[in-house]
Amino acid sequence: MSLDNAPIRRRLLFLVPFPPRLDGTHGGSRAIAQLLLHLASRHDIALLYLRASDEPCLDQALAAVCAVAEEVQRPLRARSAFRRLIHPVRIWSSLLLCRPPWVTDWAVPAFAASVRTLVRTWRPDIVHIEFQIMAQYTPALSGSVAPQVLTVHEPATQATAEMRRLGLSAGRCFPAFEQRAWHHYERKIFARVQTVVVFTEADRQVLAPLSPRTTIACIPLGTPLPEQALSPYGGEPPGIVFVGSFVHPPNLDAVLRLVHTIMPQLWTRFPELRLTIVGERPPPSLHRQVDRRVRITGRVPDVTPYLDDAAVVVIPLRFGGGMRVKVLEALAAGKAIVASPRSAMGLDLKNGEQIILVEEDDEFVEAISELLADKERRAAIATQARAMAMTHLGWNAAVRSYETLYAQLSADQLRDGNYR
Repeated sequence: MSLDNAPIRRRLLFLVPFPPRLDGTHGGSRAIAQLLLHLASRHDIALLYLRASDEPCLDQALAAVCAVAEEVQRPLRARSAFRRLIHPVRIWSSLLLCRPPWVTDWAVPAFAASVRTLVRTWRPDIVHIEFQIMAQYTPALSGSVAPQVLTVHEPATQATAEMRRLGLSAGRCFPAFEQRAWHHYERKIFARVQTVVVFTEADRQVLAPLSPRTTIACIPLGTPLPEQALSPYGGEPPGIVFVGSFVHPPNLDAVLRLVHTIMPQLWTRFPELRLTIVGERPPPSLHRQVDRRVRITGRVPDVTPYLDDAAVVVIPLRFGGGMRVKVLEALAAGKAIVASPRSAMGLDLKNGEQIILVEEDDEFVEAISELLADKERRAAIATQARAMAMTHLGWNAAVRSYETLYAQLSADQLRDGNYR
């Protein structure tokens, strides 16, 4: 990485809800790993993270560059009949306290103890809190005067509201109470930190009413820039690909939309068209409902072969915030993409040149059909996507923005004294 004007070297403590990995199975894992790797060349990094027994270990490339890398075990909920019986009771109790169940699931007393120890012994200059669920540990930072930066990968109050509006929360327990809990919780945690970081201006506007007295900084994600582009044409017979972790509700909604409403129309025009669905934890119902021309891979060590083989990358997301790591990676790989505008939030892309942006199902069918029928057209879009990524989507701009934020926080601290 090449950045001019070496900054003041700072001690950065990151609190993360899972082991970051450059080959992580979801975008958040990869994005945090990439940011840590770039910051570690210019700052001292302490990484404290939770890991469940079924999660992979910390990426060794990150362990090698961190001054401190400490793991705390996150217990998995038992799957006994009794536990399944009391599960709704546990959720209901959490919601009555205006505490989202996801936050309760990541409450580990040993992690809070490790936070208290690290701030006392390592004395960070800045504390990064990744994801809202980790902001529950801010009371453990009371022994530190370091400014606290909370990164919101997706506004949760908005996401739960959109799920209710789209009728996608029927299988969830008490959706109205969950939305209320997130609203209460996000307002509370935003007031505790000095800065909230979001990836898009749209997210900044969503969060502003929840945190009128807290600074909200917009710092878009970067992505690795491969030395070589992948095939702009894909394999034969042509296929399309969807990539995403199905733990994330927007991805599950998008892939079901793709399988049930978009693909049947495409198959009337391209009977041999293949669809590949790549991502961890695909639901069993998806396996039961798909066509023989659909391949579901589950978790894979590397998505590159599947991207390379695809003629078109399709991303029909209907809700959710943040930036989509899958879009950044497909642009950098030099692939033709057909996506919803929601999928490309935070990116300054020219529709029809670097990406095809459409909203309705029939628009997806027409756009994909056009690219499948015209190899040179999809190669042209893929080439322009790659050129845009190589110019604008590396990590340098994000690193500079974080360092500007660190300098401002330090100046504010000197001016105003210790933070609350």
